[in-house]
Amino acid sequence: MSSKIGRRKLMAITAGIVTATAVGAVAFTLFNNGRKKEELITKETIQQVSSPAQASSIKVLARSDYHEEVHRKGLIPYFRSKTGAEVDYVPKGYNDLYSIAVLAMRNRSSEYDVLYLDEPWLLDFKEYAEEIDGVDLFGYPSRLVERVRAIGGLWAVPILGNFNFYFYRRDLLEKLGESPPKSMDDILRLTEEASEKLPSGVYAFTGNLTLGQGDGAAGDAYAVTLMAYGGAYFDPKDGVTPVLDSQEAVEALRALKIFKRYGHPQIATWTNLREIHESVYSGEAFSGLVWNGWIQYVDNPERSRVVGKVETMPLPGKKGPVSNTGIWCYVVPKFSERKELAKQFVRLATSYEGQLKAHLETSMPPTRFTVYQSTEVRQRNRLAEAYVKVMEAGIPARTSPIWPSVSRPLNEVIARFLNDSLTAEDAVKQMHKILVDESKRRGLI
Repeated sequence: MSSKIGRRKLMAITAGIVTATAVGAVAFTLFNNGRKKEELITKETIQQVSSPAQASSIKVLARSDYHEEVHRKGLIPYFRSKTGAEVDYVPKGYNDLYSIAVLAMRNRSSEYDVLYLDEPWLLDFKEYAEEIDGVDLFGYPSRLVERVRAIGGLWAVPILGNFNFYFYRRDLLEKLGESPPKSMDDILRLTEEASEKLPSGVYAFTGNLTLGQGDGAAGDAYAVTLMAYGGAYFDPKDGVTPVLDSQEAVEALRALKIFKRYGHPQIATWTNLREIHESVYSGEAFSGLVWNGWIQYVDNPERSRVVGKVETMPLPGKKGPVSNTGIWCYVVPKFSERKELAKQFVRLATSYEGQLKAHLETSMPPTRFTVYQSTEVRQRNRLAEAYVKVMEAGIPARTSPIWPSVSRPLNEVIARFLNDSLTAEDAVKQMHKILVDESKRRGLI
């Protein structure tokens, strides 16, 4: 889909994202000082966002996988308890969700009342989105809402705080006689050492190095590794100018090959994302790059064999800690015939109480960091403070609206590199050209 947002306006939008990221630590401090306010949220506040409405139903087009569980066991029951209304949740795979949502909006379809969208897709849906008023944003890191507010009004509301980060097994690290990594060199060294010294059946690394599961290697393992080495897909100053042709990008690709060499046998050939989750839960992996939702049950004895053994942290980047943002948002389409009830769903699902319930019920990663600071959550989730640090380090890698068009060809180049068909230098040049050509086609550069 051709974007209707001009380059100058888009640069202003993405510059706002960068500015918000830079002040993220300040925002965390300010919110932290006031977190008791959130924990003492009153019934009156909830009533303000859940005014009585005749019981009805809405249809939500959204993701399958753990996203569905979060909704069916956490967010939807909370909405139903406050309104009596029902939700028809339509789960789709990652690529299918984007394609179906785009087609529905182009056709001005009224079939869906809420769209659940990944952050790099948002600008493609701005022209179809209703502004959503009455959303309580206390406890949100400012950078999570700056992107949509920069365009005017709140038309997309973050709900699932997904971040891509590093994990390791503390028990196995102790067996190696090692300390937590403090640099990317440490991570590569530990990966090789674990492969040599750990028992058979335990692989040194796991993550998404595939051609096309979710966002594939380009949006997962490579994106966050690239940032750790100090590189980027797009210039942080405007968010759209390709800057991949760099030595940092070459170094990140070489690191990816080490992860594959010493990683899980399926690390580049997963057939579905749940297999990555299970490589952690089963105890097969010493370390790796994962999203929150992939390890949400790591301390649940009914799902995991590594209860209490996994630690999480941002990648120790050359310019400071980094994690890659993968925030999911709600959008209410202009074509919905139940817009008010749809907006009510968004207000309730994204509320502090709604996110707290979903986290306690399903370990949903919240977009309000104050959920992690809840006394109840801290008592039940030993990784709560670690996740706050991951949120603080979050940086968007997929900032240009060209991302949905380029992720597949970028993955194809990465796959050829991992299969030794390309040098790292040639792969980076080809990937950079893909970004430049599509950016020119869209009139962004």
